[in-house]
Amino acid sequence: MKPRDIMFASHRDACILSKFSFDLSVKLEAAYSRLGLSQNVIGYRKLGKANYHFSADAREFALQNSPCVILTFDISGFFDNLDHGLLKSRLKRLLGVAELDPAWHKVFRHVTRFSKIDLQDLEAHPVFSERIKSTSKRMIATIEEVKAANIPIHQNKTKVGIPQGTPISAVLANLYLIDLDQEMVQLCQKRNALYQRYSDDIIVICSAADEGEISLRFAQLVADHKLSISREKCERVDFKSFGHQAIQYLGFDISPEGALIRASSLSRQWRKLLRSIRKTRTVGLEAVGSGRSKAIYTKKLRKRFSPIGVRNFSLYSRKSAAVFGGKGILKQVRRLELAADRAIRELREL
Repeated sequence: MKPRDIMFASHRDACILSKFSFDLSVKLEAAYSRLGLSQNVIGYRKLGKANYHFSADAREFALQNSPCVILTFDISGFFDNLDHGLLKSRLKRLLGVAELDPAWHKVFRHVTRFSKIDLQDLEAHPVFSERIKSTSKRMIATIEEVKAANIPIHQNKTKVGIPQGTPISAVLANLYLIDLDQEMVQLCQKRNALYQRYSDDIIVICSAADEGEISLRFAQLVADHKLSISREKCERVDFKSFGHQAIQYLGFDISPEGALIRASSLSRQWRKLLRSIRKTRTVGLEAVGSGRSKAIYTKKLRKRFSPIGVRNFSLYSRKSAAVFGGKGILKQVRRLELAADRAIRELREL
């Protein structure tokens, strides 16, 4: 998983940014439809599909065009390096204006010259740290309280970068790459290749003969956008009808034989399960020992790690397995579910 600094807007700012994000999304969706990009830019959009659908679609395209080459690219520090000048020019073009009106100018300045407070600084404060731990919905602090407590406020004084996590960040990030998306889609369509982009994760499926041209053009376009490719995170595989070499895309290892959930994602779920079991046991035994409970309650544990009617990893995995077909993913998640079920039975016997 990529390390990312996520920033949250204040309640008031989030409401304002949400309104402008919606207005901009409507215009960007119209542009995608007009330019023929609706099926190629798949991140941060309401397309009625999950990432396993897009990953399965990519694998199916590769199977239909096998033998072929699958290339995945990653843009280094995507949100942190968006050039403000390029972003502003694309925003004005999409809005159809020569200059931003006062309202849009304030919004643009707000997300480019943003100020932030580090969570660690709030956690180190005796009052704010207690508010963070509290289950109350009251605010952690007002800006006046932050200033009075001498909590550092950091401002972005560079000409690059927008915060990741605000209501408008995703649509601005997609807008920034609209020219790159258009050129790559046009080139790939001419070469009977596939181009898909989910934020800064890009996949290209093409013939070996076209690989050099497409890779070179993509690198040029990334440089034109004042960004760089993270070479150590890029992958390349020769995809044939029969073979065992897999490539990672949108959380899955896809190969001609099928698909599996990435090992790192599965390991993370196993760690969460073990932590939850320990916590349930500790809290439950304490409650039983103090007389507040007659048994250890395991309902939350079951809801979190069983394929029941809530959104959890188990249901997600089973939906993925249904879309990809095959038994690989189902076997992965069944082992996790059986471990959870076994732990629940043991806790009930304590």
